[in-house]
Amino acid sequence: MTRKEIENLFKTHYAQMYRLAVTILYDEAESKDMVSEVFARLLNSNVKLKADTAERYLLTAVRNQCRNVLEHRQVHERFYRLMSDEAVQPTLSTDEQIRMEELMRYIQQQLPPLSQEIFRLRYLREMTCQEVADTLGISRQTVHSHLGQLVERIREYFKSNT
Repeated sequence: MTRKEIENLFKTHYAQMYRLAVTILYDEAESKDMVSEVFARLLNSNVKLKADTAERYLLTAVRNQCRNVLEHRQVHERFYRLMSDEAVQPTLSTDEQIRMEELMRYIQQQLPPLSQEIFRLRYLREMTCQEVADTLGISRQTVHSHLGQLVERIREYFKSNT
């Protein structure tokens, strides 16, 4: 799309996109950022929008962007809760530590490097699937596929070794 076409989309749909973002995020500044991010991505992509589907595409893009922000907030909240709980409670029991070490050993020895990296980014660094995909330069669907296979392999391994 040309810059002029994107400017026209911006003028036509900005207010509706912004209202949707505010409804989801309850934060005006962050909502403006989300809408701007959608247009920035549109500018940097090769997406061709048709007039009859542009509004739906843009609103879906805002909704998805807001979902990512909310998911990221939840990760931060869990992290801070975990950190504050650690000061009060021990982190893992001895049995849990043994299981965790066994899990990490299995992952390092039995899984292909890409699956190991996806696991590390998703579960240890608590990135969203989209963030993992962006970091590794792969599609979100590839991340989901690897995670599904990874979880199934881990489940089978622990089922057979308990």
